[in-house]
Amino acid sequence: MTGLKSAPNLVANQQLEDESLFHSRVIAITSGKGGVGKTNVAGGLAMSLAKAGQKVVVLDADFRLANLDVLLGLSPKHTLEHVLRGDRVIEEIILDGPFGIRLIPASSGIQELSKLETQTELRLIQGLQRVALDTDWLLIDTAAGIHDSVIKMLMAAQEVVLVSTPEPPSLLDAYAMVKAIHRMDPTKPIWLLVNNAQNQEEAEESLDALQGVTQHYLGKEINSLGLIPSDNHVLQAVRQQLGVVDLFPDSPAAKAFRAVSLRLMEKVPLKRDGFNAFWKELSQS
Repeated sequence: MTGLKSAPNLVANQQLEDESLFHSRVIAITSGKGGVGKTNVAGGLAMSLAKAGQKVVVLDADFRLANLDVLLGLSPKHTLEHVLRGDRVIEEIILDGPFGIRLIPASSGIQELSKLETQTELRLIQGLQRVALDTDWLLIDTAAGIHDSVIKMLMAAQEVVLVSTPEPPSLLDAYAMVKAIHRMDPTKPIWLLVNNAQNQEEAEESLDALQGVTQHYLGKEINSLGLIPSDNHVLQAVRQQLGVVDLFPDSPAAKAFRAVSLRLMEKVPLKRDGFNAFWKELSQS
């Protein structure tokens, strides 16, 4: 596939290209396997960041399940597939979610973003550049597991949030993901977020276990993003197709999401032209 540098007339409007050179953050949220609450985490972080005054766009990049819209109580009429086919522009598919979040919905089984033809890529890039003019964060909810398309997403993102539960099999899958990322880019920052933890001690034990293995075998330091506690409010919110941050803002899980979002705001540096850098890296990988 042709990279962005060789795509002719990438941005027809030079003023749009100049204005899109701003500072933002691009974070990929992933997991070593399914069933650990990754999409719940993506939704919770997006809402918490938005509640803190940040302008957030979420890209549902899980093209096998594509269910982030369900979690946020949204019903897309059109998806990213319609943009790639040329039936819609990206502004026509974006959904307005809780607290001003904007969601770019995907649909199951569409072509990988890293394998687009030049004209399709151009159409997508130009649309995202327009979206990027008014955005602080791009959160990417990837598919679970170690697949080429997932790894390419992680390589293109600025930093990675790796979601795991405290159970040993989940931590083993998390280590496999760290190993795969490290093989491609040893400098890629990785944050471990322990989901469904019983208490702080269990979360710290999980981090210590993963950290010990990654340091011993890879010489890799994993950053701690903390924990989201086991909380029945999360399941209640899912059943009502609402985020726990929205429906139960004073619940333990919602408070934990707030703490995690503040840590991200404090620790993840702003990146110049973050959206464009993400798509450039993705197309060239």
